[in-house]
Amino acid sequence: MAETPTTPACSHGDPRAGAAQSGGRPLVASLSVAALAATLLIAYLLWTARQDAISTAQTTALNYARTLEVRLDSTFRRADAVLQALAKTTPLAALAPGAEQQHAAQIDAELGAMLRQFEELLALRIVDARGEQRYVVQGAGAPGPGSLGASPVNYADRSFFQRYQGDAGAGLAFSEVLTGRVTGRQTTVISRPVRDTEGRFAGVVLAPLDLGFFEQQFRKLDIGANGAVFLRRVDQQGRLVLRWPRIEAEVNRPMPADQVIWLAVAAGRQESINEYVAFTDGVRRLSGTVLVKGYPFFLTVALSQDDVLASWHRVTAVTALAWLALLLAMGVLVWRLRASDRERLSLEKQLQEAQRIESLGTLAGGIAHDFNNILAAIIGNVALARQDLGPGHPALSSLEQVARAGARGRELVQQILAIGRRQPQALVNQALQPLIDETLALLLPTLPPNVQMTSTPPAEPVFASVDATQFQQVLMNLCTNACHAMRGRSGSIEVGVGSLRQAERATRLATGLPEGEWAHLWVRDEGSGMDAATRARIFEPFFTTKPSGEGTGLGLPVVQGIVAAHRGEMRVDSEPGRGTTVHVALPLGEARSDPATPPRHAPATPAVAPSGGGRRVLYVDDDEVVALMVERLLQRTGFQVRVVHGGAEALAIVGADPQAWDVVVTDFNMPGMSGLEVVRGLALLRADLPVIISSGYITEELTLAADAAGVRGVLQKQSTPEELAPLLSAVLGAPATTGH
Repeated sequence: MAETPTTPACSHGDPRAGAAQSGGRPLVASLSVAALAATLLIAYLLWTARQDAISTAQTTALNYARTLEVRLDSTFRRADAVLQALAKTTPLAALAPGAEQQHAAQIDAELGAMLRQFEELLALRIVDARGEQRYVVQGAGAPGPGSLGASPVNYADRSFFQRYQGDAGAGLAFSEVLTGRVTGRQTTVISRPVRDTEGRFAGVVLAPLDLGFFEQQFRKLDIGANGAVFLRRVDQQGRLVLRWPRIEAEVNRPMPADQVIWLAVAAGRQESINEYVAFTDGVRRLSGTVLVKGYPFFLTVALSQDDVLASWHRVTAVTALAWLALLLAMGVLVWRLRASDRERLSLEKQLQEAQRIESLGTLAGGIAHDFNNILAAIIGNVALARQDLGPGHPALSSLEQVARAGARGRELVQQILAIGRRQPQALVNQALQPLIDETLALLLPTLPPNVQMTSTPPAEPVFASVDATQFQQVLMNLCTNACHAMRGRSGSIEVGVGSLRQAERATRLATGLPEGEWAHLWVRDEGSGMDAATRARIFEPFFTTKPSGEGTGLGLPVVQGIVAAHRGEMRVDSEPGRGTTVHVALPLGEARSDPATPPRHAPATPAVAPSGGGRRVLYVDDDEVVALMVERLLQRTGFQVRVVHGGAEALAIVGADPQAWDVVVTDFNMPGMSGLEVVRGLALLRADLPVIISSGYITEELTLAADAAGVRGVLQKQSTPEELAPLLSAVLGAPATTGH
């Protein structure tokens, strides 16, 4: 076998063909395809992030509008109730000429008692049928004399007054925006008519609403530098009542008939979200609009798209610059590969290629990390849906396919993450045959029907100190290379393992392995074999005998590097037409009968299905979809769950009652406060409170930091549906029978 590349080829042939194929053209093509694919993927992820930012901003704007609508609705209802009471209880005799002396004290007292309930009202006034103000009490924000000392004011020219005179059925009315004659403030007057027992118009009760009060509410919203808040009339073509920040020239002006917000309001939609260019200042905004129920007003909270996307623009610029720099570096690398002498620069090109792979692996790991939340939500919700439907439901087969696809996606993400993960070798003294059996089980389904693979277990187990993943990588590469060496012909591949001890000189001479106690692994094929010239170069970086696009020349050098890192040796026996045997010798380990130690953070498998027993779980995750899935999942398992979406909120809840929780589960990667910061904050509130960290990308650094902080478990986030409940049961133990 010539080599075992990452994407292995199937032939061992003329070395001159390998020299021809080691040029830059296949590499250029591969890099171009990879760069295009990565560019498209980055562009897609950035576009998705942009759409998410816009959607989040529109939801925020709509929630702001809902909050303001509740306050306005409350103000209007309370003020209307006061006016209705005044309209019914005001004695008609009090509106007769000269009646103030007799009635002012009583009516002023009543008006004052009502007015003290409001911050929003500047005054309460009673006007007679001629428009003359007869009784008035000013609010605390607009002090003035009572009814007897008030200056005469006439409202006969006001539109609402004239409406009551001409329309016997008119009731509650809101005026256009006015500048108060007494207060000098911008107001809208809310009013109701006073009528006698026969329905004849006798006067008006009114209250000027201080628009400045509502402006204060608008100012409290975090709408950014170019955001805006609007209060407009539904019944008057969207006439502006109040805007923050102010544009005085727009007050009482209607909206354009084709403005998207007005079209939604005119269509009777209670709520709407829109993206538009403002006709007042030309700013593109993202808005949420809510009708004020029962009253002729609607509220719009609009956030500037530039403000919303400012962070996204920065991330995009940095990403684009970094990616362009990487593409430029790749271009320089390609140019150097094609322009330089291959032999003289082979070691340098090997280093550059390794750096390229590491860079792409890091990028791939970062991208794949973002999919873990999505996969956890899909897998978890599919599991919940299958429970909801019950056996026999026709949708179960479709959900089964979704579950399989999600599991496959999770495996692919883990493979991508493994590319960029840096971790030391995990050398464990273990039997090699189980690792061989597991690897061959993965390879057998991929073999052509004319190729057979056999493995004969040794008479007694052979042990060696190996990193299981790297050992299987070596074996898989060697077996795949052997398969390709068959060149489509029928034949067999033999995989074996045994102990090579000092006394077995004949075997040692046959394999060419040095003196010592070795665990001996071999892979033998019946392929085309290699001549001496080819065998002399098979461990050279970038040397390959395979067709263009199928080999990189890094296979056997990588395998040799792994074996060397295990303090082992490699030998290759091959002749043209007689096949190839690769011998791998690893330092022989001592036999043992105890099972391997399970991973530190692997959840214990309970003897029975995990049960929450009513224990109380505080779950912290900024992803609402995952949080909702976990809440439902744990509730079904018997836990009491409360979900929060940030570390500060979690600390506040635990700080209010530290003994109210049995365990806290927190996401690691959250904005504002990471999971480890949450753990440290919880330790100050209650040192014995168990905490579990969930992360879509568990690194060695995270594991060490979690151990140092006293974390009871670290959970792969994408495995939450299967592993969270068992891990909670393992951390908390059996539930108490009495509950909390």
